[in-house]
Amino acid sequence: MDRREFLLTAAGTTLWPMIASGNRSLQSGGPESSRARDYLNSILADRRYLNNFILGEYGSEDVTRGDGWTFEPDLGWVHCTGVHSNSVDGSRGFYAYEPDGARKVINSAHRTSRIHAYGDSFTHCDQVNNGETWEEFLAAHLQEPIRNYGVGGYSVYQAYRRMLKVEQQHPAEYIILNIWDDDHYRNLDAWRSIRFGQGSNVAVTLPHLRVNVKEGQCEERENILITPDTLYNLTDPEFVWETFKDDPVLKLVLAATAESGQSGDLTEPIAVTFGIPSEKLANTPAARRVQQIHTEAALFATKNVVTWTEEFVRKTGRQLLVILSFGRGNIASDLRGEPRFDASFAEWLQKKPYPVIDMREAFREDYRKYSVDVDAYLAQYYIGHHTPLGNFFTAWALKDSVVDWLDPAPLPYR
Repeated sequence: MDRREFLLTAAGTTLWPMIASGNRSLQSGGPESSRARDYLNSILADRRYLNNFILGEYGSEDVTRGDGWTFEPDLGWVHCTGVHSNSVDGSRGFYAYEPDGARKVINSAHRTSRIHAYGDSFTHCDQVNNGETWEEFLAAHLQEPIRNYGVGGYSVYQAYRRMLKVEQQHPAEYIILNIWDDDHYRNLDAWRSIRFGQGSNVAVTLPHLRVNVKEGQCEERENILITPDTLYNLTDPEFVWETFKDDPVLKLVLAATAESGQSGDLTEPIAVTFGIPSEKLANTPAARRVQQIHTEAALFATKNVVTWTEEFVRKTGRQLLVILSFGRGNIASDLRGEPRFDASFAEWLQKKPYPVIDMREAFREDYRKYSVDVDAYLAQYYIGHHTPLGNFFTAWALKDSVVDWLDPAPLPYR
């Protein structure tokens, strides 16, 4: 199953692999520490994967997983040039990059860019060619370049960290921060495999956040493994156990996969760990309360990252625009009128003085023109990530806000 199919119907967060696959191996008897050790042993990194990841050498899909990532000590990973076979209509997608790490600039490449975009794969635009990203469609219309610094698999925090790094060397006046639905939860991941299992496309560590919502605390944590050689520690059961046995996301996974009689006992200490007041948790089954805890902590982490981004643009005289992007599952849920998992975060953003584009609103308005069911409607826009048409739709949804945002206006609007 593709990692982007692991979406909770109600909460919108990514399902842990053991739940999504129906694997009950974590639910065998024994003390909780035994279950934790067994699970960590089951997700040890593959040495061949690490070899390719460190070297940035990617062969056929049966040789390596991943979307063309390679090691970066501070951020965990960045993209490297590659060709992938999962693009629209079964075609191959070609990914290339500028010397500063931005995705290949096609339109107005001779001009200096005043707009930089940061985010995850919905910013990078996985599964399409270099000229088929929403940045390039929008750049063609505006007649000026938009540099795309999105990286697949990034959290909001990693996108923020990359922004600080890039802007120090190559400053731009206008900053776009694009937040996809799972990015909130990624803020809390110290090792992505804990949440996604051994099948994780990016099976390495990353900079992350530790939060206590009740105390208003959000602590930045550096990437645990910051040299290529140390990545091989992820193949060592004892290192992995000693490093991650107390990881709060591991505790979430264990609680979510425990037998129903056991999971309730695990919920309260996890809520305490993340500082989630009991009154915020609905009287629902324990697994659902675990999801609520994860969501509350994740959205709190993102609020802090957005606040830090606001402080950065204010202090440096830049301008900010925030986009909320969503996978097919969450867009479908919204079109069917189901509750939003991030309602509190979206409401918090409404009070901001800068442009905020919620792509659910764009899809909702567009869907009114159709008489087909939701799944048939979305098939034109999604193949996991956006199709080229989905990226064009995104560019057009952003167009008016971006034109109003820029001063002076782009050439076609002067």
